[in-house]
Amino acid sequence: MKMQRIGALVGVELKKLYRDPMTLIVLLLMPVGLALIFYFALGGVTNEYYPPGVNNHFEYLLPGLMGYAVIYMGMMVALALVDYRQAGLLKRVETTPVSTSEYMGSLIIANMVIATFQALIVLLVAVLLGFDPQGGLVGILIACVFIALLSITAVGLGLLTAAVAKDSGAAGGLAVIFILPMMMFGALLAVFNDATEMIAHFTPNFYVSESLSVIFHQGNLTDPVIWQNLLILAAISLVIVVIGIRVFRKVGYRQ
Repeated sequence: MKMQRIGALVGVELKKLYRDPMTLIVLLLMPVGLALIFYFALGGVTNEYYPPGVNNHFEYLLPGLMGYAVIYMGMMVALALVDYRQAGLLKRVETTPVSTSEYMGSLIIANMVIATFQALIVLLVAVLLGFDPQGGLVGILIACVFIALLSITAVGLGLLTAAVAKDSGAAGGLAVIFILPMMMFGALLAVFNDATEMIAHFTPNFYVSESLSVIFHQGNLTDPVIWQNLLILAAISLVIVVIGIRVFRKVGYRQ
C-alpha cells in the first residue's frame, strides 16, 4: 500500500509537467539551449590541456553541462514547495493518509526521472552535433546513476531552501547561493589551479563531471575514479537529503 501511494504521488508530480506548459518548456529547452549555446560558442576552441578523447572545449565541458542541467532542479523544487506552502497544500497533505516520508519519497523519485531525462537530452543534442560518446550502453547507464544521485542532492538543497525562504522571491535568491559555485567549479567552467580544484571537490556535481568525462571521453569503465566518485556522491546525496527532509519537516510545513 505504501509503495502504491508513492507511485501514485510520483504520477501526480510528473503530470504537473504537461499541466504547466511553462515548467515543461523550461525543463525541455534549458538543456537543449545550454548544449547549443556552448557548442556554437566553444565548439571551435581547442587547447593542449584536454584529456584524451576530447577534441574541443564543447566536448570538454559536456559532462559538466549534463550535471549543470540538473542542479537548477534545486531551485525548481524550492519554488514549488514555497508556493504549495503559501497555498496551504502542504497542510492539506498532513491531513491525508499520505505520510511525510511518502510525499518526500515521491518528490525524490519524480525528480530523479526528470533529471535523468534532462541529462540524456543534453547528451542526445551533443551526439547530433557530432560528439561520439565512449563507454557504450553500460557507460550511459552508469552516467544515469550519477545523474540520479545528483538529483537527490538537488532535492535536498531545494528542501533546505524552501524551509528557510518565506516566499518564492527569497527562495530563488537563496538557491543562487548553491547554484553559482556548482556552476563555476562543479561544471568545470572555472580555470583550475590548486585553489579552485580544492573548491571544486566541495561541489557535488564535480564528481559527476569528472566521472562522466572518464566514461564518455575515454570509455574506461573500470577506472577507480568512477567508483570512488560514485561512493562519495552517494554519501553526499544521502547526507544532504536526510538533513533537508528533517529540516523541512520541522520548519517548512509550519511557516
